[in-house]
Parts: sequence; structure tokens; C-alpha cells
Amino acid sequence: MAARSWLRVLVAGAAVLGLAGCSKADRAVLTAPACPDGPSARPVQRDLPRGTVYAWGPQFGAPEEPFEQRAVPGWTNVVSVADSGWTTVAVRADGSVWSYGTNVEGSLGRGSGERVREAVPRRVPGIERAHAVYSSGPTFYVVLRDGGVMAWGSDKFLVRGGRREGNGGVSVPERMDGVGGVVGMGPGLLNAFALRGNGTVLGWGINVTDVLGDRDGTVLGRIDGVSGVVDVASAGGAVVALKADGRVCAWGNNAHGLLGVEPLGGQTGRPVLVPGLDDIVQVVGGSDVAYALDRKGAVWAWGRGASGSLGDGDGEDHAVARPVRVTGLPPIRRVSAFQLTGYAIDTDGDVWGWGSGLALGPYAPDGTGKPVRVPLPGPVLEVSGRHALVAGTR
Repeated sequence: MAARSWLRVLVAGAAVLGLAGCSKADRAVLTAPACPDGPSARPVQRDLPRGTVYAWGPQFGAPEEPFEQRAVPGWTNVVSVADSGWTTVAVRADGSVWSYGTNVEGSLGRGSGERVREAVPRRVPGIERAHAVYSSGPTFYVVLRDGGVMAWGSDKFLVRGGRREGNGGVSVPERMDGVGGVVGMGPGLLNAFALRGNGTVLGWGINVTDVLGDRDGTVLGRIDGVSGVVDVASAGGAVVALKADGRVCAWGNNAHGLLGVEPLGGQTGRPVLVPGLDDIVQVVGGSDVAYALDRKGAVWAWGRGASGSLGDGDGEDHAVARPVRVTGLPPIRRVSAFQLTGYAIDTDGDVWGWGSGLALGPYAPDGTGKPVRVPLPGPVLEVSGRHALVAGTR
């Protein structure tokens, strides 16, 4: 027998022995269909309409006094907003970046790590020609119009691309090395992911659940096994990616079913196909829960269902591997997530929310397993935490 044939036999035998020693969950993950090849993708930076930012709930650490929904002072002509809970950052149409709230180890981006609170937005220095802003807790990333990324905030490890350079935060924006051609991001609390204009995904940070793929280390690098991507999001222990053909792939931990595999458990750095999702146009992630919006305006949820985050009416801590439709919603055009809360913006610009009362505040203080309408001036363009970008007033 030829040497190559012997090698194939040895590899196959090792694989069989390896599977035999695994649990049912491990075997299910290892044998799940790989993320399929599909059409190539050339995603571009999304055209972002302008609006006014409204705060419809208090930030963490705000004075304990009656809160009244209001426009954030000076935040008009805004194209992107990111709310970490403690700090909120906005990008205006002129490419400038502004922040307000509680400074968590530099999250305001103005050169101080002191924990102070600023109630009125001020400009973040050192950033020009910004396109959009994203947050992973009190660490912020700004994608520039030239495809570069600038970052600052409480986690120096993430700001520096996963390089171990001591603890603490970065209090002024830094341009990230080795990050270019970026059109969008999907950061998580312990890692970050960037979508490039060639349809590939970059990742860096903690890799304990294989979210950076089958590789050692924490530094920035390409995620193998997935291409043709047009949207990406961290969902806690796993990552979800939307391909150009409308299918969704995932990799990481399957403890809550985020890989779409049953029985629950196991993990893999090999991107696998999430079954039951077709013709998807957007994906977002929360705390071990993921949401997908299809072309017909339906919202699908899977993963951890604590506090009603799956929108299935069940507030107990449970998990669903096969995506379920969030019922009680009109046709939707945009979705977002904040921890264990899902948001949907309908075609009229009205906002709907379900899940934890931490984010829904006065509209569902104890949380809700079914969508409720959040009364905001509108039409609403985007939602992040307890802030909304509104096109106008009614």
C-alpha cells in the first residue's frame, strides 16, 4: 500500500478513536456540517442615516432620581451610537466622536482613568473621519472611513489586539495595528471580531471557548473556515456570522446551543452551519443568545433563554439550539441586542423589546418573555442599550 494511503488510514483511525472517547455532545459538535462554501462577498461600510440620540433610560451609575426621557444634549446629526451601560459614545456625520457617562478605566476616551461622571457629552480627541462605533462593555472601537480601527477603554488587552501588555485601561484612542479594510465589527466582552471588505473575519482576545478558531494564542488573526461573510456578531461563548447567501455559521461553545447542535455542550473552533436559518439579512448577539433577521421581516432567536431573552414567553433559564421565531412582532427591518435583551425596529420605526428588565427599564421592569413596544419619538433608526437614534420627532 502506498505511503499516502497508509497515512489516510492512520488519520481515519485516529478520528474514530477520538470520537469514541467523546461525549454525545462532543461527537455532535465534531460531526456537525461545516460552514459551507458560498458566493464570495464584498461587504462595504453601511450607509448610515443621520438622527438625534434619545436616552430612554438612565445609565448605570447615574444619580438616583426620577428619569425623564430626553434628547442627549448636542447629539444631532449622529450616524452611530454605542451604549455600554456606563458610557455612551456617538459618531456624528462630520466624523467626530463624542462621549458621556461614567468613566470606567478610560471609557470616556479623554486621557483619564479616574472614575468620574460626565452628564454632558464632550468630544473624544484624536479621531477624525469616523464611520461607526461599537462597544464591548466599557471598551470602545471606532471603525474609520478608511477601514482602520481606533480603540480605547477599560481593557488594554483588547485595545492592543490581544497582546499581553499589563492590566488597566487605555484612556485615549489608539489606532490598532494590523487592522485594515474593516467594514463593521461584532465585539464581545472578552474578545472582538472585525469584518473586512473581502468577506473574511478577524478575531482577537480570550480564546477559552475556541471563538478565535483552532489556534493557540490571543493576538489578532484571521478566523479560518469561514469566508463570504457580510455580518458578524459575538454572542458570548460563540460567534455567529452571516454569509452572502443568507445562511448563518457559528463557532465556539455550544453549552447554550449557539452552534445549533443537539445535544447541548461541546465546543469547536471550526465554523459550522446553523440549521433552520435561510434568507437572513442581519445577525446580532447578546449574553449567550443570538438573533437573526430574515428578508421577510421575521426575527429568530436561539441560545440562552434566561429572563425571556428568546422571546418565547419563558422567563426561566433554559436553552434552545434550533432557532425559534420571536412571535408578536410586526414586520421588522433592524435588530439589536444588549446582554439578555433583544430589540427590534419595525418598518414604521417603532421599537420592540423583550428579555431582561435591566435594559427595558420602566417599560418592563421585571423583564418580559414576549415583545413589548417601547414608546419613543420616531421613527427610530438604531437602538443601543437605553439609547436610540431617532430620525425625527412625531
